[in-house]
Amino acid sequence: MQHVLGTAISHLAPGDGPAFLISDLHVPADRGRAFELLESALGAAAAARARLFVLGDLFDSYVTARQIEVGVWRDVAASLRRAVDAGVRIDVLPGNRDFLLGAEFERASGVRLHPGGMRLRLGGVNTLLLHGDELCQNDVPYQKAKRWLRSSAVRLLARNLPLGAALRAAERARKKSATVIASGDQSRFLPTRAAVDAALSTGVRRLIFGHIHRHARVELAGREVFVLPAFDAAGVGFRIDRIGLAAVRFGARDAVEAVAEAATSLPLG
Repeated sequence: MQHVLGTAISHLAPGDGPAFLISDLHVPADRGRAFELLESALGAAAAARARLFVLGDLFDSYVTARQIEVGVWRDVAASLRRAVDAGVRIDVLPGNRDFLLGAEFERASGVRLHPGGMRLRLGGVNTLLLHGDELCQNDVPYQKAKRWLRSSAVRLLARNLPLGAALRAAERARKKSATVIASGDQSRFLPTRAAVDAALSTGVRRLIFGHIHRHARVELAGREVFVLPAFDAAGVGFRIDRIGLAAVRFGARDAVEAVAEAATSLPLG
């Protein structure tokens, strides 16, 4: 299997029909607005007969396999299942907040879970899809913590925690993360040019990722880099088809409207 910056890449069959891409929904335990926005994206995908890609952080937190049986996690899985049963193919990448998603989520939701990245032809363009946290190589404390948090021993322990203990641990981690992000040198949370070049060196013409919560695009040596904004902020994602890639906003009654083009500059750490 191919790897990019330690991330395993799944090679998928071409997806030359229409596709929607969203990232960083951060659906919280109380549903918030993110759940409603997800329902809009699912409805739009069904109406357009489009494939849906979720590029990480579907949930604000996901720790134990028991979460799929309760609350918003069960409800999100049920919504995804209805869309899948209606004919929508849904591919999901775990993100840094829900990297412990497992087989129980696939069974309940019907989605295809890819624990790494995805490479395929989308709209006729050879494309690499990542969550994006692997590109932020200047965030050394996070990259070090990521290695041990995703070790087999820690994963086994976390996924078998009692539900209450898992939710408390996730809340503590979320608060600590918010504090860290709000302090210190903000440039360390940006993708590095070297990491982006490494991703593009796999031979793709287009790289798409989320994670940094800013809508951006840039061309590097004739290749395209697109960054998805956080979906929970305004319900904005991308539509890809043979015509090209466009930013869209998902609304009520399966509506999809074009939004302003992203800034052409992408700050790199």
